[in-house]
Amino acid sequence: MKKYLFLLLLVSAVSANAQTFDEADLIGTWTTTGLKYDPYKITNIESITIGEGIYSSTTRASGVVKMTYVNLRSSSSAEETSEKTIPDYYISNNNKLHIWIGDTHALHFIIEELTATTLKVKTYDGNSYTFTKTSSSSAVKSLSVTRSTDESIYNLSGQKVENVTADGIYIQNGQKKVIKK
Repeated sequence: MKKYLFLLLLVSAVSANAQTFDEADLIGTWTTTGLKYDPYKITNIESITIGEGIYSSTTRASGVVKMTYVNLRSSSSAEETSEKTIPDYYISNNNKLHIWIGDTHALHFIIEELTATTLKVKTYDGNSYTFTKTSSSSAVKSLSVTRSTDESIYNLSGQKVENVTADGIYIQNGQKKVIKK
């Protein structure tokens, strides 16, 4: 019985430490330096822009990756700098970030931390990198409401009443009023 109780406590402790991240929190431009991604011979990822309503003339894109990579298809195998379109990105298993670049390649990271301005990730080979958010999507920062000082009286149909001649429920200054004559 003690074994099962210990196992239950262990499972509870592990699941309590699990973090869930939201894809919407990734929207914006994230910059970093020195991020290498060996499977695709990427020597540096400069920035990743996710969301922000990026569209091309033929398809909708979910973002852009600016990176330097070794082009193995060229005869010189020289480094090239380019922007690759992100057709899609998603988070699986609560903390695995998958960013598709092009039609067949994806960058895979483990999210260690995600705040409004910092994204800490680890590659599957164990290297950790920190991204900093350089821009965010436009959002409503503040809202002000001014109340009208209109003293007009309206009936329940929303029609303006010049002279109240009958008993009933009327609206004045956004408030319902019962008027008896």
